[in-house]
Amino acid sequence: MASTTISLTADMLNALREYVKSNIAYAMYKVGNTYYRAELQEKQVLADGRVSVTFLIDHTVAGNITVTEVQLYNYSGVKWAAKSVSIKRQDATEGILYRCRFTVSEAA
Repeated sequence: MASTTISLTADMLNALREYVKSNIAYAMYKVGNTYYRAELQEKQVLADGRVSVTFLIDHTVAGNITVTEVQLYNYSGVKWAAKSVSIKRQDATEGILYRCRFTVSEAA
């Protein structure tokens, strides 16, 4: 049997973007060896088709900190995305508003 490739339509790609947006539930961030949960502030599909997710790293952890990883999870608790970072925050004077953006597209 011959294998063929079929292209996704724009409607299918838009449906996948909406699925990703609707099913990202919360973020986690790592300070030292501990992960902390962060609730999402905003989820949207941008005009250029990227999915954007924003969350706040607040003052749950006291003192000067360095965030070394951020993660996104779905409503079933499955990790969908992770990224190593190095973001410094001063003691109780700042929060960190972090934005993740995804491109959902067909592979070439």
